[in-house]
Amino acid sequence: MLKALIFDIDGTVAETEEFHRRAYNRVFSDERISWNWSKDLYKKLLKVTGGRERLKHYEENVATNKYNLNSDEILRIHTKKNEQYNEWVNEGLLHLRPGIETLIYKAQENNIQLAISTSTSLMNVKSLFINCIGKDPYTIFKTIATGDMVKKKKPDPEIYLLALRQLSLSPTECIALEDSYNGLISAKNAKIRTLCSPSLYHRDDNFSEADFICEEFTEDKLPIELRQLIFK
Repeated sequence: MLKALIFDIDGTVAETEEFHRRAYNRVFSDERISWNWSKDLYKKLLKVTGGRERLKHYEENVATNKYNLNSDEILRIHTKKNEQYNEWVNEGLLHLRPGIETLIYKAQENNIQLAISTSTSLMNVKSLFINCIGKDPYTIFKTIATGDMVKKKKPDPEIYLLALRQLSLSPTECIALEDSYNGLISAKNAKIRTLCSPSLYHRDDNFSEADFICEEFTEDKLPIELRQLIFK
């Protein structure tokens, strides 16, 4: 029996990654850091989960101009990036992916619990739902597990295991919704069945381990098994 849907955020609930990329570049410019992340480069960098981890990886392994950023400097840059990102979200520039809002409300109508398991920050989760749905996410989701609550981020299963504990449910009672390979592996390593709908930056990821795949989360695009469970 399906008792809960566990949502990833970035790329799954909304196509956020291009806004994050632009926000990074804005901060680099403001900080007089001579980095500029192109779309092709950012696609590669997304294989590293977590913004601070991504910054560290870039400087240590990719950048030709190095600034020897310490952990406090990385945190400050990442915080400024989130502030810029949320400024754009608050301006109404971000929209949910097709089908997400209806999927949420249909699940609620059928007493299916809702949860979030994301590597992004709680601040980003709140701004997305307040501006895109007009509600605080805690009025929608029973539990919200974010990247700052765990030691290891996706593809490690820790963040999904945390969500399961908070829901007091077994993996077999849940389905995870993801858009990327790292998210898929995180959920699968937690033994959770996973529905993947590739986002723009993850079209070329390997989704062979997914239990279900769909182009979008609209009712007509969902696998028939899930359509029957959620839209009954």
